[in-house]
Amino acid sequence: MATINNTADSQQTLDALLAKLGVKKQSGPTAPTAKSQLGQEDFLKLMTAQLQNQDPFQPQSNDQMIAQMAQFSTVTGIQQLNTTMSGVATEISQNRIATAATFVGRTVLVPGNTALSDADGAISGAIDLERSASALTVNIATEEGQLVKSLELGPNAAGLVGFSWDGKDARGNTVGKDRYVITATMKSGNTVSAANVDVYGPITEAKLGSGLDDTTFKVGGAGLVKLSDIKSIKY
Repeated sequence: MATINNTADSQQTLDALLAKLGVKKQSGPTAPTAKSQLGQEDFLKLMTAQLQNQDPFQPQSNDQMIAQMAQFSTVTGIQQLNTTMSGVATEISQNRIATAATFVGRTVLVPGNTALSDADGAISGAIDLERSASALTVNIATEEGQLVKSLELGPNAAGLVGFSWDGKDARGNTVGKDRYVITATMKSGNTVSAANVDVYGPITEAKLGSGLDDTTFKVGGAGLVKLSDIKSIKY
């Protein structure tokens, strides 16, 4: 019989504690749905119950209470930060799409040696000099390899040196090709070497990757290029 009495006393104590926490006993046959996470209200109820049921001869120290509150504040802050960062990521993704869309249809300067002629048959581009040159020559040829024009650009400092051609040969006749192959040579001191060529081409397509650096564009004559490869936007 003593065992029965102890069980009843334990049940009464549990019921009293649940009542203090504001937890109501389930009167029907359906069990309450268990929570997978504790919220701020649950934490405050548990801390209040802990204070009410602590040993008065060994009360909880202020340091322990502060540590518990600090832990809960940290968890709450992390949850809020995760929510905020999720919203920021969504905004960045939307901005990436909008930014990429504004590039389509623009003419940009990118590395490459195949230049597309415009409506007037002209082409333009730039030579990217790694160092200063005492002489700079740009050769324009058809895709079949026929040289149609040589441009002497003279001495130039390091950096981008622009060039353009109206699409006419030395006799003033329109060559009339859609594509041209551009090469350049530079002279620095007694050394003659090839120079890097950039050409203008239209962006016809934007491809979005998982990050900002993964965004690529399809440029006429140059193929796929990264956003970081674009050196200038013409119009």
